[in-house]
Amino acid sequence: MNKKKEMEFKPKNPSFSLQRTLAIAFKTINQFRRDRRTLALLTIVPVITMLVFGLALSGEVNNVPIIIENSDVLYSGINLGSNITTVLEGDNRVTITYDTYVNGIDLVEKGKSYASILIPTNFSQSIVQMLAFQNVTPSFYVYIDATNPTVRASVLGAVREALEESIGDKGINLVQTLAHDGAEFTGLDVGIPAIIAFELIFLLVIVGVITVTREKIQGTQDRLFATPLKSSERLLGYVIGLLLIATIMVALILIFGIFVFGAKVRGNAFLLIFAALLFGLAHVFMSVFLANFAQNELQAIQFAPLTAIPSMALGGLLIPVVGLPVWLQPVSYIVPLTYGINLFEGIMLKGWGFKELWVDFLVVAGMCLIFFVLAVLSVRNRMRD
Repeated sequence: MNKKKEMEFKPKNPSFSLQRTLAIAFKTINQFRRDRRTLALLTIVPVITMLVFGLALSGEVNNVPIIIENSDVLYSGINLGSNITTVLEGDNRVTITYDTYVNGIDLVEKGKSYASILIPTNFSQSIVQMLAFQNVTPSFYVYIDATNPTVRASVLGAVREALEESIGDKGINLVQTLAHDGAEFTGLDVGIPAIIAFELIFLLVIVGVITVTREKIQGTQDRLFATPLKSSERLLGYVIGLLLIATIMVALILIFGIFVFGAKVRGNAFLLIFAALLFGLAHVFMSVFLANFAQNELQAIQFAPLTAIPSMALGGLLIPVVGLPVWLQPVSYIVPLTYGINLFEGIMLKGWGFKELWVDFLVVAGMCLIFFVLAVLSVRNRMRD
């Protein structure tokens, strides 16, 4: 009897219903419609992404700063050095400053220019003598930063085209001297420091925002309101916990990059670790600040691409900052990734120390302070003692 009743009440397998399927679809859409903040993020993020990438990747590397010393003198009514500089002035791939070759070398070593070019005194004379079939080989000197293959190729491309347009396809000896003790790297070598900086941004923001937001959703923060804890104590507690996680992530990223992919570290390893921790701390504060504006985990997750994607396009990860349109380059100075890449590339590729990188360290430290203050202010607004 009981078995018969069980069979009578056993639910039947219903046939497919388009109406029920559409009801679930409309329910899902209504959830987003009611959550206006999530809906706004879903609308804004794709637009910002396409706009930023479209502007950043709209052309080749242009406006690379170089130094030129044109010492060429007039010979038989010819000054080919002037012809070459005139062509280079019209090439948008480079931006020329006239100075001595020696001063140009110093600026290249300090990272303020990418090449120093010397057109020697007897350059026109050597060309004329070579055309007269005399045993003379004209020389053209370029002291160049070869740590970024893309920028190097752009500069040399402009120089070679200027030589060809001014002189033709002649047997000129293009003497290249590589800056930073002859440092020359592949695309992978140059890419690893930038990837390390980007991973710290993306992972720390997403982990930090989700961690703090989850405590809101689970009611942990509501229970903390009943304790004597001050808002500053809660904030520092979050920061210390997230900083420990950040330390582990920094160690894993550096170990993996150096020992698996063979990333070069020409500078001080302890300074590199300090730079990574300081850069990570800035984004821990940023994540705590952003978490105060997220009401659920979906909103929290969307903060990661909202911060990471502009950084990727404008911070020098895809193309060097110098390759951005001139009017867009100032925006990169407010992007934290710009300074992270400067620090990691400077230490790992160029062997720089604190003396050369103190400005970048100071800016990152300033970002730590700014995000800390913003986090304190936003926490106090939401967590009243």
